[in-house]
Amino acid sequence: MAAAGECGKYEQPLWTSVVSGTIGGGVGVIVGYPFESVKVRMQTGRRARLFGSLFSGVSAPLLAVTPQWALMYSMYFAAQSFLDYDGPEAARGALSGALCGLATASITAPVDAIKIQAQNEKLSASTVVRRLVATGGARALGHGMLATCVHLVLSQAVFFAVYEHVLGRLDKKKKNKTTSGWFDWRPAGGAAGLVEWTTCMTTDTVKTRLQAGPLGTRYVDAWAATYRDGGLRCFYRGYVPMLCRAIPVNASAYFVIELVNSTLLRWRVAS
Repeated sequence: MAAAGECGKYEQPLWTSVVSGTIGGGVGVIVGYPFESVKVRMQTGRRARLFGSLFSGVSAPLLAVTPQWALMYSMYFAAQSFLDYDGPEAARGALSGALCGLATASITAPVDAIKIQAQNEKLSASTVVRRLVATGGARALGHGMLATCVHLVLSQAVFFAVYEHVLGRLDKKKKNKTTSGWFDWRPAGGAAGLVEWTTCMTTDTVKTRLQAGPLGTRYVDAWAATYRDGGLRCFYRGYVPMLCRAIPVNASAYFVIELVNSTLLRWRVAS
């Protein structure tokens, strides 16, 4: 996403979003994957060797990072331009985030269906793909699509609302500073990640349990089964590793994205 302070009009072309999103997304995947593996196993109750094979299935999100982040940020930029909204940064971020969350669900759902089963059962991504296709055909790769849509719309709305709000506040303070704004943007990603997971952990837990389970499970049944398994506390299994993940992943990924975007913007202006 273009830096709010430096690229506030969102005029950078799509290819810059693809480049920055791919690089930042790859950094985020590598940094956060061990935390995610622990989170998935806690959510589904697989406690045996909780910290073993922490990178099982990592090839799936790494292969998908370019189309996923390209679609995400192109949709975010398109929403920003379409809304042409001069109101509070948080409202603009929430609307744009919800739209890009919905758009990326088509890529995220099959990636997560593969990744979650690979993490949960300590298998390779290719093994999970073969098993899913053998069980339910190509349609099985879309296992959990509705759950993914619900989670991404909510979580991305929350994330980008907080992200834009923090960037706006930091940008106002930055006007009286002479130091680079790159390092001011890192707290925005960390804070947004913390708020996102605190408010949307429930939808992620249901999505994870549904995608780790048998094909054909209804979304409403996954909610009911999660509650029966441990009440309200069950929805927050894996919360601690995700909090530990949120700050380093979002801060590093979005710092890289902002850094690359700013570098590309200066290069385009200079040329």
